[in-house]
Amino acid sequence: MRKPILGLVFLALLGCSQREKAPIGIISAIPEELKLMRDSLVTVDEVKVGPWQFWEGTWKGKRVVLTVGGVGKVNAAVVTNLLVDHFHPRAIIFSGIAGGVPDSAQIGDITISSQAVEHDFGAIVPVGGVEGRAYPGNSDLTRGFVPSPVPVMKGSTMVGITYFRADSLLIELAKRASEEVKLPPIPQLNRIPQVRVGVVATGDQFIASSQKCRWLYQSFHALSTEMEGGAVAQVATTYGVPWVLIRCNSDRADEEAHQVIKEFGTYAARNSASIVLKLIELFPDGDKALKN
Repeated sequence: MRKPILGLVFLALLGCSQREKAPIGIISAIPEELKLMRDSLVTVDEVKVGPWQFWEGTWKGKRVVLTVGGVGKVNAAVVTNLLVDHFHPRAIIFSGIAGGVPDSAQIGDITISSQAVEHDFGAIVPVGGVEGRAYPGNSDLTRGFVPSPVPVMKGSTMVGITYFRADSLLIELAKRASEEVKLPPIPQLNRIPQVRVGVVATGDQFIASSQKCRWLYQSFHALSTEMEGGAVAQVATTYGVPWVLIRCNSDRADEEAHQVIKEFGTYAARNSASIVLKLIELFPDGDKALKN
């Protein structure tokens, strides 16, 4: 029995070694969100997978692969799948800007995802609902929308998931990173950004409505809203890859969002990227504590 046991030990060590060498995957929706991180990498190699460009390099001795996925859930899902399939990452981090959901998150504030929810998945019903029919408490009957759990493959079974849960260690690393990074004051507002852990709401909609924001908070307790994170979370959960979203608010997702994002977008993107770079620096060797 000695040889088989030694063989099993060797295979286990080999698997552990391979995991330790696997990169940390970083996704952003637009080039501006990825710029600081891409400029920070050492020994960058460009790899093209289909129409998507990936950049492999190192940061503080950690292997990293970066990509710009594009705006929206479909782009985010496709690029996350390519990242998992071609690069086998130890973890996936999404970095970028978001709309803060008033009054829980202000311009410049940062949300580290505890969970992600796809707020636009569900059923369209008549405004006010069908008389005599009961609807869930988070239904938006003034608009005729009833949210539903997202169907996700787990093993060979399809299950419904409303809240995708981020990896607990990645959350703690992101919190620690945000404490160690000195974030600059928010331009024009003269305040230091606050960092919160909470729900990030995702949908294929640029939210510029105070009414919609109130519903997002009342229905999901969302702190920020954006257009990609829930899809990244869904694909990463399907494949069992640990993940976390880090989003800095470029606006408040209200009626002024289209204008405000032009003023604070670059600032917000750099803050999110700065925290991610520090998180990578703090990332442990091996992946024993990472669970999805």
